[in-house]
Amino acid sequence: MSSGPYLHGHHASVLRSHAWRTVENSCPHLIPYLDNPSLKILDVGCGPGTITVDLASRIPQGLVVAIDPSADVIEKARKHAAEKGVTNVRFEVGDIFHWNALEGVGEGGFDVVHAHQVLQHLQDPLGALREMKKLTKVGGIVAIRDVDYSAMNWYPEHDGMRKWLHLYMAVAKGIKCDPNIGKRLHAIAMEAGFPRSDIEASVAAWTFSTPEEREWWCSLWAERTVQSEFKHKAIESGLATEKDLQEIAQTWREMERKEDGWFAVINGQVICHVK
Repeated sequence: MSSGPYLHGHHASVLRSHAWRTVENSCPHLIPYLDNPSLKILDVGCGPGTITVDLASRIPQGLVVAIDPSADVIEKARKHAAEKGVTNVRFEVGDIFHWNALEGVGEGGFDVVHAHQVLQHLQDPLGALREMKKLTKVGGIVAIRDVDYSAMNWYPEHDGMRKWLHLYMAVAKGIKCDPNIGKRLHAIAMEAGFPRSDIEASVAAWTFSTPEEREWWCSLWAERTVQSEFKHKAIESGLATEKDLQEIAQTWREMERKEDGWFAVINGQVICHVK
């Protein structure tokens, strides 16, 4: 990721969401390409490392290099790898725009360059994808997945949820990020120099509907709304007041208690073949 503002920040509610992620639930589009146990993978914007460690466990003779700009988060990722006993992984503080400062990272050095929910937080996603392409060897792939907030949906309808969604998208756009980038990953890849015929585009969803799923998803968003970096950005931008955010958090709590509640997060995915 870049050195620009990260809308979510690293509050516990944010990391709780990140730490839930696995290869199975967060990069299913990549699974068919993990059949070589000796792959070398770069994981960009790795967060607390749960996807990274899962990737490394699937390529026991290979190596995963993972980068994230937050030193605290990288330390958590290293501890996670140690707890899982996974040793073929290296976590470094860094970002995709300054990869030349990282030891062992060079042009054409990776079979797979992977980024999950990263481009939506960058002011220059096209530049980032161009750098990822540089780091991928001929015959390798760049694998990207990002959300499309405009496609998020829920049941039952609630005005407070509409207020949350409109506010979130306005705050993200206010810091020159694209919260709906998931729908145009293939288009950005084309701008980065990939022919359309070398891009596989697909969609996958996270669905939260059981009592346990609703409790987890809705409670973490209730916390994010009033405690994470999003709160500060929303207030600083003049787009919301403390009262607005408290009301939105209460909306999330109400959704959590709905026995017939349902929430879907739509993610765009691309596999870009480097030739």
